Amino acid sequence: MAEEILESARRRVEKDPKLADFKVRAEGHELHLSKGAESFARLIPAEKAGYWRMEYFHNLERWEAIDFMGTLDECLDFLAHNIHYLFWNRG
Repeated sequence: MAEEILESARRRVEKDPKLADFKVRAEGHELHLSKGAESFARLIPAEKAGYWRMEYFHNLERWEAIDFMGTLDECLDFLAHNIHYLFWNRG
């Protein structure tokens, strides 16, 4: 994982009030968004350069694919605007 991609994702998450409580970390080539010790979503590089696919941790039991693929910013926008993927974030 290129450090600049990780830092870009961190800056983007920090700027968004809906995502600001979450942390971004790299696990191999994936980006994981988490709160505390719990991951809620992961972004996985797609075959198309610069694009990502996403999965969310359904009921904190298993990873489930999200039917969306886009750039890093598009994926983070999608998560911020589809609050049901933040199901365990009760403010």
